[in-house]
Amino acid sequence: MSETNPLVGSQPPAGQQAQQVQVNLREDKASHFYSNVSRVAMGPQAEEVILDLGTMQHDSARPESLTMDISARVYMSVFAAKKLALTLSQAVQRYEQQLGPVELDIRRRFKQPG
Repeated sequence: MSETNPLVGSQPPAGQQAQQVQVNLREDKASHFYSNVSRVAMGPQAEEVILDLGTMQHDSARPESLTMDISARVYMSVFAAKKLALTLSQAVQRYEQQLGPVELDIRRRFKQPG
């Protein structure tokens, strides 16, 4: 798969068109997993964000606790993190426009009809 991204690279001087760069995506080394929880933290280096993805599950040995199994930890620049945040926001907005609001409060999401 390839994409053309006019924003890759530096901005051209005023009056000139942006040079388009073809970005080739190689997905053969990608890991595939399901995630129902994420955690975001600032990294130890300036301009670094850490994104943990995983699954939240009940601990059968301790019913009062939950366990987050981290499947992936991604280190990214704050610039890449901001682009990701904007892209995710746009995707959720499109979903809500088509299918209705996404309820974040789990008590409301699973509320039984009275």
